Amino acid sequence: MKPKAAIKPTPHAKPGKTASPGKVSRARKPAQAPVKRAKTAPDASGEASTNLTDRAYAVVRRLILQRELTGGEVLVEGRLAERLQMSRTPLREALLRLEGEGLLVRANARSYAVRRITASHYFQCLQVRERLESQAVSLSIGHVPADLVQRLRNDILSLDSSQQGSSHWHADDEIHGMFARASGNAMLAETIAHLRVLCRLFEVVDPFNRIEDDRAEHLAILDAYIAGNEKAAEQAVVTHLRNLARYTLSRLSNGLVTELPQ
Repeated sequence: MKPKAAIKPTPHAKPGKTASPGKVSRARKPAQAPVKRAKTAPDASGEASTNLTDRAYAVVRRLILQRELTGGEVLVEGRLAERLQMSRTPLREALLRLEGEGLLVRANARSYAVRRITASHYFQCLQVRERLESQAVSLSIGHVPADLVQRLRNDILSLDSSQQGSSHWHADDEIHGMFARASGNAMLAETIAHLRVLCRLFEVVDPFNRIEDDRAEHLAILDAYIAGNEKAAEQAVVTHLRNLARYTLSRLSNGLVTELPQ
């Protein structure tokens, strides 16, 4: 008998294995290392847009409160964007925020106007502020550091009585906002801040120039607070706001402000 011929493995078969008939084995591709995705830098576009919106908001708000944009004035978006040297998108978002705060109202579908506060609305705001701010100063007794109160007192003493400018408004904001923030009631503080903005919209129509009266009344509030006299501090706040109301009514009666309360 003739010896059987040895069976040769197919070229594609792995050693020790026989290729299945009818199938061609494929060489395996070398394993590839997983591709590491490069870390993308944080998207700065959203942050930049937010910064521009904040800037537009701060600038327009200042223009309103400093009377460079007056009550009833219609804001033309294109012109305002050119004035601020920015695109309309962040400006539009800033105007929406100011509308939400009550500083702007819709003039039409595409524009805003600076809110105009009537004398009647102004006096109503003062009446509400009497109740809220006297409560705030009472709740804040003992919660404002003495050195902060003393520093504010010194700032008020150093105010220039010859003009009613930004330094006066800053001190005024500080004394009225400080006790509200220290009251421990965030809603109370927020409401007082909103009412003060509305009063400012009326006040800036005609500067009241009562620096000396304001100075004495503010010092009375601070002195009562430093002494820890809750009732005296409350009464000093009420006296201050009522004197402001009487002063305003006197100006209205004498024709120094054009609009009479209704």
